[in-house]
Amino acid sequence: MIKEQIASQFGVSVSYVERLARTASHRYVAYKIEKRSGGEREIHHPSRALKAVQHWLLQNVLNKLPVHSLATAYQKGSSIKINAEMHVANNYILRIDFENFFPSLKGSDVVSVLKANQRVSSFLSSHEDLDFIRRIVCLEDTLTIGAPTSPLLANAIMFSFDTEWALRARTLETTYTRYADDLYFSTNRPNILRNILVGLTQYLRENRRPQLQINVSKTAFSSRKRRRIATGLVLTSDRRVSIGRAKKRMLKSWVNKLKYQELNSEQVARLRGWIAYLRSTEPLFVAILQRKYQLDFETESTWKMRPILSDQDSPSGV
Repeated sequence: MIKEQIASQFGVSVSYVERLARTASHRYVAYKIEKRSGGEREIHHPSRALKAVQHWLLQNVLNKLPVHSLATAYQKGSSIKINAEMHVANNYILRIDFENFFPSLKGSDVVSVLKANQRVSSFLSSHEDLDFIRRIVCLEDTLTIGAPTSPLLANAIMFSFDTEWALRARTLETTYTRYADDLYFSTNRPNILRNILVGLTQYLRENRRPQLQINVSKTAFSSRKRRRIATGLVLTSDRRVSIGRAKKRMLKSWVNKLKYQELNSEQVARLRGWIAYLRSTEPLFVAILQRKYQLDFETESTWKMRPILSDQDSPSGV
């Protein structure tokens, strides 16, 4: 049984492992982080012991579950840029967002996908083992942002959905990808995407597992006549992927302030995050910034900050 295996691996009693599963929902710390697009996202971070068992499950059981190749989030070798590039050649694009994606995925969905893939692990043939996994990976019987098991389980639960909509899209000469809770459909055929939205709405109404709901306020149609965006990146008219002109102007200003040590510690940290993001999205722009401002972002001395910075002389725009 899986509890005995984990107890042996970590050198603890089986009763302790069972108690960990029984009290798992009380072993999280909640906090909020800012979204890059604005607003806040709530994170639930598991305790050290719970997280260790979740990682064990990832390495020994869950990483064997099937994930669709067009589910571009949380997969090794994938990125938001790869997701966006799959749509850059198409003139029309539709973005659909699922509301409260992770909490929409229930413990019953976890058990269903594990049962459907019993062949991948001997631990998935026992009802008791399935119940144990369900309790360990869920917070109040739902998946949550912060547990290391949630991303892979979400992709595995969505495998049948991705398979279905990848096939439907292909028959309509349309490209489909899913990045976490964001669906993207793009095509060069006019008047196709609205029909896809109608079809998806009906599909979700008829298929209640998992119980997904479209966030209508974030549904967006765009074309080459307007700005097309996929996973936060701009699809340019010359069929490239970019962070966009406005953000580039902003970052040039920030890097110029960095050069003259006009940023405080928080602002430096934000800029470092942007540079890390750019390395995977627009590495050429990083090289341009380094050359123009004669900075080496790999060198720690580059990231100096102004020693004292009052509210009155805080640089604007950062």
